[in-house]
Amino acid sequence: MVWGRNGPAKYQTDVSLDHEDIKLLQVKLKLLLVKTYYSFPIQLLLLHFRKYQVLLIFWAIFFSTINGGFAKVFGGDALYLAPEYLGNVNFYSTTLLGLATGFFIMSWNITTFILHTSRFKFLATTSQPFFRYCLNNSIIPLTFLICLLVRGWQYQRYQQLSTVPEILLLAEGFICGVLFVIFFSFFYFFNADKNISRRLERRFGNPRNFLRTVLKPGQEHDENALPVHNYFSSPFRIRRARNVDHYNKHYLDSILKQHHFAAMITVGCALVFLVILAFLMDYNVCRIPAGASVMVFFAFLIGIAGAYAYLLQTWAIPVLLVMMFVLNWMTVNNLLDNRNKAYGLNYRQPKERPAYNVNSLQQFFSEERARRDKEGTLKILEQWKAKFPPGKKPRLVVMNFSGGGIRAAAWSMNVLQRLDTLTHGSLMDHTMLLTGASGGMMGASYYRELYHLKRLGKPMNIQDTAYTERISRDLLNSVFSALAVNDFITPFRSFKIGANRYAKDRGYAFEMQLNDNTDHVLEKTIRDYQLPEQQAIIPMLIWNATINADGRRLLISPQPISYLCAPEYKYPTRAVRDVDGVDFTQYFAAQHAMDLRVTSAIRMCATFPYVLPNVFLPSDPIVDVMDAGIRDNFGQETNLRFLYTFREWINENTSGVVYIQVRDTRKNDIRPIEKTKTLSNLIFDPLFTMQQHWSAMQDFEQDNQVNYMEGYFPEKFHRVIFQYVPQKEDKAAALSWHLTSREKIDIAGALDNTANQASFDYVLKLMK
Repeated sequence: MVWGRNGPAKYQTDVSLDHEDIKLLQVKLKLLLVKTYYSFPIQLLLLHFRKYQVLLIFWAIFFSTINGGFAKVFGGDALYLAPEYLGNVNFYSTTLLGLATGFFIMSWNITTFILHTSRFKFLATTSQPFFRYCLNNSIIPLTFLICLLVRGWQYQRYQQLSTVPEILLLAEGFICGVLFVIFFSFFYFFNADKNISRRLERRFGNPRNFLRTVLKPGQEHDENALPVHNYFSSPFRIRRARNVDHYNKHYLDSILKQHHFAAMITVGCALVFLVILAFLMDYNVCRIPAGASVMVFFAFLIGIAGAYAYLLQTWAIPVLLVMMFVLNWMTVNNLLDNRNKAYGLNYRQPKERPAYNVNSLQQFFSEERARRDKEGTLKILEQWKAKFPPGKKPRLVVMNFSGGGIRAAAWSMNVLQRLDTLTHGSLMDHTMLLTGASGGMMGASYYRELYHLKRLGKPMNIQDTAYTERISRDLLNSVFSALAVNDFITPFRSFKIGANRYAKDRGYAFEMQLNDNTDHVLEKTIRDYQLPEQQAIIPMLIWNATINADGRRLLISPQPISYLCAPEYKYPTRAVRDVDGVDFTQYFAAQHAMDLRVTSAIRMCATFPYVLPNVFLPSDPIVDVMDAGIRDNFGQETNLRFLYTFREWINENTSGVVYIQVRDTRKNDIRPIEKTKTLSNLIFDPLFTMQQHWSAMQDFEQDNQVNYMEGYFPEKFHRVIFQYVPQKEDKAAALSWHLTSREKIDIAGALDNTANQASFDYVLKLMK
């Protein structure tokens, strides 16, 4: 061993070599990082975030949706994780979603190819430039596909309760759909490459002319070009990007522009496909899954946005402002009018429309009119009483149903069927009035119609769970499909009922699908219920909606019920009534209000903002209506005013009131209070606090009204509440027009919780 000044020489040499190895490793690592950073995939990814960020919004929406963020309250994730086609989630439905997803991915690739290839001129020197571009632009699409497959597995396994073979079959369909579109697109562009080559040969002739043009000296420097060191030439091969400084810039641009033209043809194909879907919307086989429709629509939007930005360049924003101004002018001057109308109403005589203002409402809904309508309802009450043995005072049952989409509809049907079973079919005989909001009224309307059909002698068991399954079927698919392919692409389409014409939009799709789901038993007008209600064959039913202009209630009933449009109290110094509601059938009698479709009444009652279009009424000026839940999500105001109006008759002729409330949310529930506040909480909580607690505030106010009501029926007012409480706190069914298999099971299982069992027992005790 040789010793030096600082120790053995052998060890000094080893240490020196280690430092050199580390430096060499650092150099190699730095070189690798540089090559990675300047690789085509990374440069493309960074470019997307630096330029045309609006195109990334579509990806952000999809990522957020499938992960339970965006549109979660509407069941948006189900559109992609459980796509339905012809009422089933199967191989065909996921294949259609895969086709649409592939179409969206290719549209995004095409659009960004048009916008960004001027910065990567080396592509013009490669064979199949578009294929090379897509291959290197696959980071975001591949991440999305993997995320969708993983989330789809979780959703199908734990929400749809599918088996592993079923999930694998669904995944196979989706992957096949995506690959089919991708392979077809590449086949198209490979042929486009051949055509471009032939055009170049015809243009330049012999090779000398070609080289003289291509290698023309003294070309200007391209300031937009971005440095690229390497790129994927195939999925498993990396090549060094070719230096194109010696190529003529205009030659390279001409090659890329010819590819751009080939690419923009696909945008036109998307538009044609959407128009075809819109015109075939009435046929079940052409109603592709809603998620697929949205994918195709977004593919079209991306193509339009890319073409718009590419063609107009710096003029894009000024032209957009001009287009917005023109659209606004056309809307203001009724040149562009696709407002939704209530099907059955006559909108053709503007001069006969009733005036909608305070004075007109007060004059129309006079005390004298209320007195006449009250006498008419007293006759119905007498008919109801005549169904029971003479001398016996029956219990009078009134029910109200909360809003809450399909969740509320399914819960209402479950409760009504269980009550009918326990009371041996006598529940509806004792029921005088049904009212409520949104989805709850959908279930109540369906159940009452089934009861009516049974009373007419049709052989049917209304306790059959098949009816609950029918009302629980998906409505979201049709609504979102119509929104994507019809409302935006072909808003001019319409249909006729008699001499009246109405827009074919997502409102039309909703009613059409609701009729399909319920075997068309609700395909009636409200006039069809006028006589059965007057004869007390079926209970009275009142649909509610909220008038957007002033918050008044719109009360829809085949019976005249103006006594519910204003409180009974009088001011000593005032001779007019404070009208807070509008009796639809009387106020719009000249517009044939009795011909209103039942499904339209349900839709007006359940018009959740943006999901369904607001319904406009033929008044002067025109007013629109929205979901009943905005004013009263539980339907209690209507019931309580009805009971107060007829309190004397009820006390004299009945043994008491059974006041049943069917609600799809827990009463007196407190959301967890956050211990720490984020910046977004501090900014947005003051704006949305009231919205978050809207139902709770209605609860508190209406509980106070119910308390007063008990005083009008001493010892004879019995309130019973049935509430949907999920078996797991964080697994409640979504407020949506779609339910998963697990959610349907959870809703049915809520009948057996302790509180609801006690309510069922109490009803049985009261009805004995």
